[in-house]
Amino acid sequence: MHPLRLMLAGLTLSLGLSWNVSHAAGCGGEVACEVAGGTYYVAMPKDEAKGTLFFLHGWGGSGKGQMKNKGMIKAFNKAGYALIAPTGQPRGQGRSGYRWNAFAFEQFRDDVAFLRAVADDAAARFGLPRERMGLGGFSGGGMMAWRVACDAPENFAAYLPVAGLLWRPLPEDCKGPVKMLHTHGWSDPVVPIEGRSVAGGRYTQGDLGVGLDLIRRANKCIKDDPDKYDVSGTMWHRTWTKCQEGSALEYVLHPAGHKVPRGWYAVALDWLARVGITPTL
Repeated sequence: MHPLRLMLAGLTLSLGLSWNVSHAAGCGGEVACEVAGGTYYVAMPKDEAKGTLFFLHGWGGSGKGQMKNKGMIKAFNKAGYALIAPTGQPRGQGRSGYRWNAFAFEQFRDDVAFLRAVADDAAARFGLPRERMGLGGFSGGGMMAWRVACDAPENFAAYLPVAGLLWRPLPEDCKGPVKMLHTHGWSDPVVPIEGRSVAGGRYTQGDLGVGLDLIRRANKCIKDDPDKYDVSGTMWHRTWTKCQEGSALEYVLHPAGHKVPRGWYAVALDWLARVGITPTL
């Protein structure tokens, strides 16, 4: 257990009080935690956290809105994971909701640095294991997860983007090694697997195949194509297994459109355990 949590737990036991990590941290649940540049929300498991999943909201969403997903919170908390929902940047004057700087535009907040700051703060504030934090997200949040995975993979232990891609122009290379589970709907019309142009052609989503190839090369995988397949269920898994030690790359296709598919929580938790994010008890 984190030294701060041990100290606080011992103090409250000596006083005959029940200890609550949210009270000790000054935030948690419906109360936002503040760091330089923004805020985040956290839902803690009943017992000590085995790991942490960050899940980034989509375009126009918010960290507070993400915390309304009680099904996700219940699934990950029950498995011993803390769930963290940071908030992106305001979309602009007169527009509600928030967005992520997945383009890495210099005039906006550096969201790679912001998410690293949130992770460091949450580790210190809640006693969460910093080395067992995964970064996931949906749509625009998935795009931001891709950006961090490509530019600064050392910031998180694993990446779980859903229905998000890198934007064009794609980088020539991504850093590695990376542990990534990418999930996408083959009938997604909003963020198609091949990508599409938006905002009157000003911005273009990248091709997922090209993005996966960047991660494959960063992981020094021997083969271009996946060498393990599982098409037994509604979600089809493609896995590269002969890659650099400490890396992982799996691609999940599902028949639905632009959404987090039913059953994804179980798939994500199983994958996190298989790649070593959840410690073996």
